[in-house]
Amino acid sequence: MSFLGLRKWPTPVAKPLWPFIAAGTITYFLVAKAQDMGVKSEAYAKDPRNPYAAQIAKESHH
Repeated sequence: MSFLGLRKWPTPVAKPLWPFIAAGTITYFLVAKAQDMGVKSEAYAKDPRNPYAAQIAKESHH
């Protein structure tokens, strides 16, 4: 029996969505890693338009 359309037990939310949450997290970190590798590549590391050029130059001296 339901009261105003509500079930006795709540509908699960996180349990059926865990694959999508895991895939989203993995995708986020892989894209971030690819972007970091692209910014630090030799072709763009010394480009003056690169916003991380100063940081990359400072790290390369160590």
